[in-house]
Amino acid sequence: MHVSRIGHRGSHAVAALAAVATTLALLIAPGGAHASPPPNPTDSQITSAQQQKNALATLVGTLGAQAAEMQSRLEQLTGLKELAEQKVALALSQLADAKAAAVLAKHNVQLAQQKVDQAQRDFVGYVQATYMSGDVTGTTETLLTASDPNVLLAQSALQSYQSSHELTAIGDMQRATVAKSNADAAARKAVQVQADAALAAQAAEQAAVAAFQAAQQQQQLLQAALAANQTKLQQAQLQLATLNNERATFVAYQREQARLAAQRAAAARAAAAAAAAAAAAHNGGGGGPSGPVVPPGSSGSWTAAAGRQAVARAERWLGTPYSWAGGNASGPTYGVCAGDGAFNDCNVIGFDCSGLMMYAWAQVPLAHYAATQYLQGSYHPSTSNLMPGDLVFWSSDGTVGGIHHVAMYVGNGNVIQAPESGSVIQITPLYSVSSGMFGATRLLT
Repeated sequence: MHVSRIGHRGSHAVAALAAVATTLALLIAPGGAHASPPPNPTDSQITSAQQQKNALATLVGTLGAQAAEMQSRLEQLTGLKELAEQKVALALSQLADAKAAAVLAKHNVQLAQQKVDQAQRDFVGYVQATYMSGDVTGTTETLLTASDPNVLLAQSALQSYQSSHELTAIGDMQRATVAKSNADAAARKAVQVQADAALAAQAAEQAAVAAFQAAQQQQQLLQAALAANQTKLQQAQLQLATLNNERATFVAYQREQARLAAQRAAAARAAAAAAAAAAAAHNGGGGGPSGPVVPPGSSGSWTAAAGRQAVARAERWLGTPYSWAGGNASGPTYGVCAGDGAFNDCNVIGFDCSGLMMYAWAQVPLAHYAATQYLQGSYHPSTSNLMPGDLVFWSSDGTVGGIHHVAMYVGNGNVIQAPESGSVIQITPLYSVSSGMFGATRLLT
């Protein structure tokens, strides 16, 4: 162990060092902190905002599913409506065809009537001709005694007329009469059937249109409700993010206050030590020995055994969940819910990276802030000269202020760390932890 002595001539230099330390302590005064802390929402406020956001997200999801289902229903109803329209068009077309057929049937009826009239005229002419020629065989006596000679004559003449087949007027007349009656009835029936079919098709179309319009109105209501609740969800998300950001800002404020307090305490200790050294040198006179000064890495009360004990305490919690802002010198605690993945950490009992170091080195009053922990040891070994229990730090910009993570060296090129939300305390190779390794600190130095 190297030994250094402070002689009488060095007493003035030591006094000057004490004055500088005192000045440093004054510079790191409470005036550098916020005059008042930022707002800190309560856990119940954050929980309530989280629950409201979750409820609205569920409602929006339900309404979205209902709107999608109704959209599918609308597409089906659109097809049914269009099919009903096609059926109406077909029925109207068939009705028009029936009416045209009826017009044609009416024309045929007129032709048949003309044939009937012609047949009657032919028969009357035949009867007259027969009577005028006197060729009414066997009917003279009957005619003279009959009450209605004209009827008898007509019957006799008709029989003779039909049996002789000299003319076909009677057959034509009978057939024409039947054809007239059939055509007329068929035309009327066809028109009625098609008219009924057209009415039925129109009624079906009206029902399909009404169903489509009702579904359309329901879809519009669903879309309006969905839009309104999406707006509410956005507002709830913003409110939750605001509260989480306020909490994160407050926690950062607390950490900064702890860092400043640690700085002030360190400066005060340095000033006191410098003053004591100056006084001892002044009182000792003649340059007598003022005590040993041990080299870096072995000074203070640090020992390898203390480092191994810190490692053992940290390893007790392997597998314990990470919890942002969680843990202290007494053990794991609930963390803080915040953004960037820590939205549920207020419900998780565990440690964050600096909280685990606080527990492992419980004999040292460490701040719950990685950057401050770096400053709480005076010796900073190189990464090639690490000992179990040394704290290793990573910085985002290569400065103390940019330190964002701390782990503990356990030996054999490994560290124990609490990585991030959702993970657990674990042992990891030193060079696979993160980029931006900044340096190390050996506590109790």
